[in-house]
Amino acid sequence: MAFTIIKDDKELKQALFDITHGLYIVTAARDGRPNGQCLDALMQVTSHPPRIAVSMRKTSLTHEMVEATGLFAVNVICSDDSSCYAKIKHFGTRSGHQIDKFKDVEYERGENGAPLLPDSLAFFECSIIKDMTLDLGTHTLFVAEITRSGFRPEGEPLTYCEYRKRIKKV
Repeated sequence: MAFTIIKDDKELKQALFDITHGLYIVTAARDGRPNGQCLDALMQVTSHPPRIAVSMRKTSLTHEMVEATGLFAVNVICSDDSSCYAKIKHFGTRSGHQIDKFKDVEYERGENGAPLLPDSLAFFECSIIKDMTLDLGTHTLFVAEITRSGFRPEGEPLTYCEYRKRIKKV
């Protein structure tokens, strides 16, 4: 089968959707104020010690909080959660600079102060490793050590591919 050669940014963007990954709510807090954002640019980079890398847009409030405190939490979205698509919309389409994203959202503060969403499939509390932080222009790549985590034995993580298929049907 022959490939179609990509000729413009729109085609490239579509081809990039073929890279599979999950969807997450990354949370942080500064001076007692919580915030969070939905993102897909996260991956495990080592297992011993347990580390992840996450890429965040520099203009986001969550980025500002992570950069200032060095702490954040990752909440893994469960595909079985009936409110998962509403959460993605809430945390992914609104700016924490304009609204309090946690005004009416149930959460617990983790040991590092970042919000943990009680209906997540898993959570990871993280501490960035400053000398492994990389400026990517519009984004920052934070490499972080997992300092505390928890999981539920039942459920499946929501993938970006599954999310895109679902929103096309709606």
